[in-house]
Amino acid sequence: MAIDGRITVDVLFHDTDGTASLKVVSLEDSTEYTSGKVAIVTGTCGTTAVTVDTTDLNYRNASGDLVFISNVQKIAFAASGDASAAVANGPTLHSSSGSIAVSSAVGVLQDSINIAVIGTAGTASYTLVLYGT
Repeated sequence: MAIDGRITVDVLFHDTDGTASLKVVSLEDSTEYTSGKVAIVTGTCGTTAVTVDTTDLNYRNASGDLVFISNVQKIAFAASGDASAAVANGPTLHSSSGSIAVSSAVGVLQDSINIAVIGTAGTASYTLVLYGT
């Protein structure tokens, strides 16, 4: 199985004074991936943490094989409500109303990591996209 994809983050604001003055505030990154592994995990969380074990993703690739990512390198997280995804020994990502948070999984290069997904108020549907090798 092969993958072809990208992770893109684009922040752009035009700061104007209403006349001819303009300042542009911008930050962007786009990285293409042509090898590695990807998995998506969806679920529902509440104010009690739900644990996602990266050694047991239950995600099947295009060939129908279960995906095991031994080295998680990038994580994208979105939730329908206010929620956080805390990576053991790594970053914590926050999402609200479907906004997407992306982080490198710095410091979690190991065979097994857990991600604790928790809602800050009530329940939320969440999606995690994991990339690695």
